[in-house]
Amino acid sequence: MDTLRWFRELGLDLLAVLWPTSCVHCGAADRDCCANCLGEVRQLALLRSEQQGMPCFARARYSGPIRALLVAFKHGGRVRFARELGRQLAGPLGAGIACAADPGPPLVVVAPSRPSRTRERGYRHGELLVRHAVRALRAARKVRAVRALRTRRGRLSQVGLTPAQRAENAARIAVRRRFRSSVRGREVVLVDDVLTTGATLRAARASLESAGARVVASAVLCVADRGTPEPRKCSGEGVETVSRSGVEFGKGVAVRRTGPPA
Repeated sequence: MDTLRWFRELGLDLLAVLWPTSCVHCGAADRDCCANCLGEVRQLALLRSEQQGMPCFARARYSGPIRALLVAFKHGGRVRFARELGRQLAGPLGAGIACAADPGPPLVVVAPSRPSRTRERGYRHGELLVRHAVRALRAARKVRAVRALRTRRGRLSQVGLTPAQRAENAARIAVRRRFRSSVRGREVVLVDDVLTTGATLRAARASLESAGARVVASAVLCVADRGTPEPRKCSGEGVETVSRSGVEFGKGVAVRRTGPPA
């Protein structure tokens, strides 16, 4: 164990004495997320699927430790999990950015949350994740995230809605007037935290494309739908993961096709 990590663990031990805590996933004592669960989250795996002809990249299925971290961050006020979750989003985001064809970097646009939910949380969780993801990527081309989308009046929470209701509810998304000129003619990578039916991403894509943007890919932290291929888990620096679609991901960023889909 290196010196920096040793001091970090010592600090966490002292904090656990003052403020007892337990792992948000397995309940192990003294850590908000224990080493075993954190190690599982950090295993290299990346998923790729197609959403109406557009590539969609995801870090993992919406289950296990990563789900526990996201729920605690999104609904439990555990803002400190944003850094780790942002690092996990970096792979899908980097893969989406690599789909762009223009010389300049694409715009990154986060699916919007309802204003009432944002006020309740006290932070824009999607934008916070993207901020940490961009920092983790250390992209050579400067990536710009813009708050180009807004929810329209009548938008509800998607939780508990049927697929048809989700589609109708998700359609209440629009491009902010002051960003219409900014997105026109630009390539865009859409970002969301969880992909369930894809209704939100489809509605966001339609709004952006109606304003003249070209959405080249989407990136999500987790997928909750059953149609997504299982990841092949790997470990080790620079190890590549192959999905059933035949697309390889080098450290979750470089994308290239090595053969026909399986």
